[in-house]
Amino acid sequence: MRILGLIAIAFAISGCIGSAPSAQAPGSATPEILTPSTAAPASDGAQASPVSEPTAAASAAAPSLSAGTPLVDLLPAELGGTATTKFSFVGSDLSAIDPSAVMIFDGVVQQLGAKSADMTIGTATNEKATIVAVRVAGKSAQQVGEAMMSARTLNATTTKDELDLAGKHVVKVTTTIAPLPFYIYGAGDVSFTIAGADESIVAEVLSKLP
Repeated sequence: MRILGLIAIAFAISGCIGSAPSAQAPGSATPEILTPSTAAPASDGAQASPVSEPTAAASAAAPSLSAGTPLVDLLPAELGGTATTKFSFVGSDLSAIDPSAVMIFDGVVQQLGAKSADMTIGTATNEKATIVAVRVAGKSAQQVGEAMMSARTLNATTTKDELDLAGKHVVKVTTTIAPLPFYIYGAGDVSFTIAGADESIVAEVLSKLP
């Protein structure tokens, strides 16, 4: 299946949570994006193939982040009492992704003056939330986050609010092209885009990120 639900959902944040096949370590991808209740995440990797089966066990503590840490390792295994599914792929092979999502990622790369091969993407999702983690070699989380917001809100009336949730500083982005807001959070060199059914699940996501 294509990554059309997950990423589109994470970026469109229409209350839907994406679902998509995954990939392993840096490589290509074949995830797919869906809508709320039918989400499947993706993570940074080479090709698109399941990174791991969903597990009921919840992440005990927020993972530590260091240069090169696989993005899937940073994402929660459980949210809202339900296991997440994780996937990973790289920007140099977005053939399995929905064209609208590809446009967003291409826009991020262009704005950063980077190459597609410099981008890795990881996702974790269930029916309650979707998290998309993005790393672009040589760029900071803030740079990637700003590029993501710009690419996602192109031609839309947008409101950005800075707030603290779960002890972390985030940017809440509300646009005229999506019914629900999405949240941008950065840690180290990784930018996280979070889409959730409500702010309480977003806070839970943040509590489980680096």
